Amino acid sequence: MILTNEFYTDQKVLDFEKEIFKKESWILVAHISELQNNNDFISINFFEEKIFIQNFNGKIKCFQNICLHRFNTIHEEDCGNRVASCLYHYWVYNKEGKVSGLPCRSSFNKGKIEELKLYEYEVDFCGNFIFVKLKENNSTTLKEYLGTMYQKLNSFSYFLGSKTIDYNIVHKGNWKLLLENVLECYHCTSVHVNSFAKLGYGFEKPKKFDFFQGHSWCEFPKRQDVKENKRIKKILDSRTCKIEGYIHFYIYPNVFISSVEGKGFYFGFLLPQSASKTTLRVRYFSPIMGSNLTDSESNILDFINSSSIDSLDLVLNEDKKMIENVQSNLNNVNSSTPIFGEEEFRINNFYNFFTPKFEQYEKSL
Repeated sequence: MILTNEFYTDQKVLDFEKEIFKKESWILVAHISELQNNNDFISINFFEEKIFIQNFNGKIKCFQNICLHRFNTIHEEDCGNRVASCLYHYWVYNKEGKVSGLPCRSSFNKGKIEELKLYEYEVDFCGNFIFVKLKENNSTTLKEYLGTMYQKLNSFSYFLGSKTIDYNIVHKGNWKLLLENVLECYHCTSVHVNSFAKLGYGFEKPKKFDFFQGHSWCEFPKRQDVKENKRIKKILDSRTCKIEGYIHFYIYPNVFISSVEGKGFYFGFLLPQSASKTTLRVRYFSPIMGSNLTDSESNILDFINSSSIDSLDLVLNEDKKMIENVQSNLNNVNSSTPIFGEEEFRINNFYNFFTPKFEQYEKSL
């Protein structure tokens, strides 16, 4: 299949992609550390599928994020801690998705209220990562869905500490442009001269990688001549994740997980809004340390986390500029197609998996 500009600009293509994802995908939605306490919740709007995941007294459940009374959103915030209640008329829902409280209950038909139940989604775990199945009739188990990624992701999940940030960046670009951008480091030494490249990445080809269907994993090596602060290195020596390079997971269809040497962990969630607009939800987690730190060392670790977040924000905005430039130019290259070289092998692998699905789409036209 030739990736002409319609692949990135046509709303009909995005609508077809939406049906693919809803039909066959498990969606990674959260890390268990985000839902540690009773009533902790995360809400997500993925291709108009509004859901929330919540801790109900230790039980992690997922429901459609729409009140059954008059269809207001139950949790409007991206994350928080409160009972599952609609703030329009304060209908409250329990762990079964049933109405457990509402004002003026006697004014409603008792039998009707007792029959009501929020649509529930199946939840499963890969280590401490939480996944949701969007379609009941999808018979593929999570372990089957992740394949060879399952064990790597399972092990990686236990390194993440507490969440330090959770915010959104809106891109004027198709979701696949964001995906292509993160699946290669070919651009790192040009776009990220003052950020990622300074850390020593983008100069050497990765030697460790793996694919399973649309998913992929890769470790980018660090240039050996980069000097490290000895005091910072000593503190970080107690971190539980001691990888030497930059590790990056892409979990099909819309999640990135990465870490630079286990010093912190980035979650990126692609949430397409239209063919030319994508929200990137950004979450960052601190590392788990294997030993207790002194007050002075804790202050330095806080500084490291803060610096890592600042660096991440810089990298994301450097990428955003390029992605939006590409999107704005697509209408001027009607008959052209992007060229992917050997450095962009993960992009090629993704499209080898994904584009055959569009043969079905083209046949249906």
